[in-house]
Amino acid sequence: MNIRKIVVFGIVIILGVALLGYLVTTLNPQGKPPNFRYTIIDDKIFVRWTSNKSTVGVLEINGKEYKEDSPRMLHKLIAPYTNGTKHIIIKERINNKESASYCVDLTQYPISKILAGIYAGYGADTGSYRKMSVLLADFGVDTQFLIPKDLDSLYDLFKLDFIVFPGGRADHMISGLSLDQIENLRKYVAQGGAYIGICAGAYFASNYTVWQGVKYGDEAGYVLDLYYGEAVGPIKEIGDYDTGLIYNPQYPTNVTWYDGEIFNVTYWGGPYFTPVDNVIVIAEYEKVNKPAAIKFYYDSGRVLLFGFHPEFDTHYSQENRMQFLKMLEIEILWVAGV
Repeated sequence: MNIRKIVVFGIVIILGVALLGYLVTTLNPQGKPPNFRYTIIDDKIFVRWTSNKSTVGVLEINGKEYKEDSPRMLHKLIAPYTNGTKHIIIKERINNKESASYCVDLTQYPISKILAGIYAGYGADTGSYRKMSVLLADFGVDTQFLIPKDLDSLYDLFKLDFIVFPGGRADHMISGLSLDQIENLRKYVAQGGAYIGICAGAYFASNYTVWQGVKYGDEAGYVLDLYYGEAVGPIKEIGDYDTGLIYNPQYPTNVTWYDGEIFNVTYWGGPYFTPVDNVIVIAEYEKVNKPAAIKFYYDSGRVLLFGFHPEFDTHYSQENRMQFLKMLEIEILWVAGV
C-alpha cells in the first residue's frame, strides 16, 4: 500500500468516526435523565438515573447495549469503561418499545461517588449511625443523614444508591415514622433502591419480630416487610438482655462467613433470621448456627440485613478486623448495585 492510499484510508477512518459521533448526538436528544450520576470504578462505569414510571433501562456505550432484566424507576447499570469515552446513550423501554432516549456528554458532568442515606431519626442509635458513616467513607461512599421528613418524597429517595437503618430501637423507629413514609421506603427499594438494616434496622425491615419470645407483626407497626421471615432475638446464648434495663451491654461474638472464615464482631441484642426462599446467608452465629447476616432481592431492589453490628470494632485482632472489612466491602458494593 502506497503513501497516497494510506492517507486516503486514514481520512476515511476519521470521517467515519466523525459521522458516528454526529449520528449519536443528533439521533438522541442531548441532556441527561433525572437524577443522572455516574461513578468510575476501576475499568467500569456505574450509571444511575430515575424515570417517572417503571421502565427497562438500557445503557449503550461504544456501540454495545447493557440492559436491566425488569422494569423499575431507579435504574442502575454497569458497563466496561475506557478512558476517553465521552458519550453514552441511555434508553428506556416499555414492552420492548423505546419510550425515552438521551445522549449524555460525560464531560459535562462530574464523576460522583456512591451515595448512601443513613437514618438518624427517632429510634436510631447515635453511635451506630455515626460509626456507619465513618465506615462507609472508608469504602469511598458519600453519606448523608436522614430524618423522617426526608422520607416524604419517593423521588428524593431515588437520589440515593442505598439507605441504611442502623442499630437502636425498632419500635421507636416505627413510632417516629408515618405509614406514608414507611411506604415510600418500601417503594424505593421495590423500584430499584437498596436497604441495609443493622440490628434494630433488621428488626424494622422484617415481616415479624420475635423479641423475648413475643411475636410482633403488622399490629405492632412492622409493616415495611422487606424480609418475609422472622427476626428473632435476643440470642441468650450470646448475651443476656433484660427488657427493663436502660443500658444493654455489647458482647463480642464470632460469626462464620460463607467462605468458612471466622470473624469476631459486636453483638448488641440483634436477631437471627429464620430461613425463607431466595435468601442468601452471608454469615452464621458460631454459638447457635443460625443466620446472622443475609441478603436478597426485593422486587427490583436489594436488601442486606445484619443481626450484629458490623460498624463496631471489637479490637479482638486488627488482622481479623481488616479481613472482615474486605469481605464487608464486597457486600456493600453488591447492595449498591455494583
